[in-house]
Parts: sequence; C-alpha cells; structure tokens
Amino acid sequence: MQPKHYFESTSKLEKLYFILNYQVGSLTLYAGLYFFPMLFLVILIGAEILFTPFIIYVLVLENKKGWIISFIILVLLPSVLILVFVSQYFMLILFPFYLYCFILRFEAKSWLTEKRARNELIMQKIRSENEKKNLENFIVLR
Repeated sequence: MQPKHYFESTSKLEKLYFILNYQVGSLTLYAGLYFFPMLFLVILIGAEILFTPFIIYVLVLENKKGWIISFIILVLLPSVLILVFVSQYFMLILFPFYLYCFILRFEAKSWLTEKRARNELIMQKIRSENEKKNLENFIVLR
C-alpha cells in the first residue's frame, strides 16, 4: 500500500501575505491626508473593521494560538479601553492594529516559506517513489 501525501494549502496564507504587503504610494498617502483627511480616516477604519475577521480566520486556520492571544492583548484590549475611558481619542485604536499588521507581515512570510518548503519536500518524495517504481518496472520488464 502506498503512503498518501497531503499538500498543505497555502492559498489563505498567500492572500493574507499579499494584503499585508499591499503598499500605497507616498504621493497618494500624502494627498489623501491633505485633501481628504476624514475620507482617509474612514478608509483606514473600514480596512481595520473588514480585515480583522480575515486575520483571525487565517490565524485560526494556521493554528497560531500565540498570535491570536497577542491580537487580543495588543489590539482588541487597548481598543476597548480607549473607547471606554478616553473616547475623544478614538483614532488611537488604529495604531495598535496597524502595528500588529506590520509585525505579522514578517511572520506570515516565514510561515509561507515553511509551508512551501514542506510541499516541495512532499513533491520530492513523490518523485523519488515514482522513480523507484519506474525503475522496478523497468527491471521486471527486462
């Protein structure tokens, strides 16, 4: 009986890595801050609200419990405290989230590299098994 090989899916992790590495040009950033500051802040807050569930989903999918706990401690807890005690500074809730995303960006790259390396190792094992099988078939045919 042949051993079964399972590839690890990298699609969600690749999407997370792509989103975390999306860059806005500095001219766009400065123009947005200068001409449309409220719209720019609404976009930043909207991105945080929309992207948070996806981050949590990928972290749960990847079984990264430490990163989930650090998200709660570094992002959610300060956000709640800021909104409850100093609500006039509610824009401060953006800073912990984007700092967390900045740090997560580097770690997501290493996770993706590890998964791709494991998948490549599985491919090499499959190739070597197929080569052995073909060699055995060749020897039997001779």
